[in-house]
Amino acid sequence: MDNKDKQPDSDYKSLPESYGSTEAALLPRDPNWMFIYWEITDNAKAKISREYGHDVFEKSRHVLRVYDAAATDGRGHAYFDIPVMIDAKNWYINVQEGGKAYYCEVGLILPNGRFIALVRTNTVHLPVGRVSDVTDEKWMSVSSDFDKLLQISGVEYIGKGSGEVAKSLAQRWEMLRSVFSRAASWGVSSLSSHSLQKPAAGKKFWLVADCELILYGATEPDAAVTVAGRKVTLNPDGTFSMRFALPDGNMELPIKAVSGDGTDSRQIEIKVTRATRNDGK
Repeated sequence: MDNKDKQPDSDYKSLPESYGSTEAALLPRDPNWMFIYWEITDNAKAKISREYGHDVFEKSRHVLRVYDAAATDGRGHAYFDIPVMIDAKNWYINVQEGGKAYYCEVGLILPNGRFIALVRTNTVHLPVGRVSDVTDEKWMSVSSDFDKLLQISGVEYIGKGSGEVAKSLAQRWEMLRSVFSRAASWGVSSLSSHSLQKPAAGKKFWLVADCELILYGATEPDAAVTVAGRKVTLNPDGTFSMRFALPDGNMELPIKAVSGDGTDSRQIEIKVTRATRNDGK
């Protein structure tokens, strides 16, 4: 049978669990969130064990060290640590300040306090968390047909070709999925909703506007989370998001997370105020 008559292989192809190299990649998600993927090979772990002791991974604390690429504390770039498991291979990272450049190192903190970097990421620049000061730019409208955009990005080739191509596309898919899911949750198509209908005929010029509130966060995947007493269903990676109507006035949103074993809890309270003014025309 000629190759042109050969039926394509329609079996499902999954991405490999590893790619056989020690490396890490950092992706921006929004002004306060980044996504990191890393891989540390068995050979790299064995080398560390030979140098620092066979039980170094058991005795040490596993952390992501997140660096502010611009800020310094006199000894180098300022940083903070996030406890993780080396074998987790990916993590969502929350930072308090957008509009900055960050990079990460996956490593170990020895019992004596010394830090050993196992792998370092690229540097990423997060967008600022406010409206741009530039007002003369022309922006394209976003289509709600995200499937077409994903196809254009090359997502359909994930799992095919060389390992490097598959890995690159997998990382692109993660970034696109995060961005597009966020756009969908913000309701791009809501501009056609009933609340923003064009006024009755008679006025040549008009303007209507409204806004909603999007709350999002992340915790351990097995935690129990409530927002204003309402149970929240977490995504497999521990992230969550909720959409609220935002009428004029004050709104309080207490957020509580309880660990899976019930021994620990954290609470955050967000207060939002809306005041709408118009010229009455």
